[in-house]
Amino acid sequence: MGWVFFHKPKGKKAIATMREQLGEDWCAKHVVAESATREAVFFVVKRHSPNDNVYVPDADGFIRGLAVIKIKSGRGDYNFGYKDMSESMGPVGCECPPAIIEAASPLRDPVGPEMGYSSLRSARAYRERSLKVYKLKALKRSLKPGAIVTTAHAVSNYGGTPINKFTVVKTRVRNRKGIGTYFRSVVTGGLYSIPAADLGGAVVE
Repeated sequence: MGWVFFHKPKGKKAIATMREQLGEDWCAKHVVAESATREAVFFVVKRHSPNDNVYVPDADGFIRGLAVIKIKSGRGDYNFGYKDMSESMGPVGCECPPAIIEAASPLRDPVGPEMGYSSLRSARAYRERSLKVYKLKALKRSLKPGAIVTTAHAVSNYGGTPINKFTVVKTRVRNRKGIGTYFRSVVTGGLYSIPAADLGGAVVE
């Protein structure tokens, strides 16, 4: 489905908001794990599906599927939006925490030659991407001020010179809460915010 926008009271958590949308009685019966990031709400949903072609059912024929609800802020009366998906749709930009993946049923093994698209293939790719992103987030959190980081790809260019070597800085920036990890170019001195997902293949000195 597409995006749905409505008014969310200030201070109300995204998980509580989505539980209300789904219905608390339904959640109490079906939701076995939940989590949220700035990009999405994640529910592990238990249902009976003994012949499921994505998940490995348990002995009673139940599976625990992963629902990914992408969220974003709006303005005015319609200040909260969501788009509900399953992991088999291969959501991008809202990778799942490892603990939620562990709470979901294991995925089936691929059978035969890989097709151009399948729900199983998309779910497997989503989990692999999620685990990779969270490893890179752990790497970013571990960086110490003063460390030198050379990214695998240029973040920008300066007069034809690629900007890919930085000094790690822990600081506050305008319109952001708390102290964050930023990267100061050794070429220009400019301060960059580099997403953890872009640190793949980076060399840390």
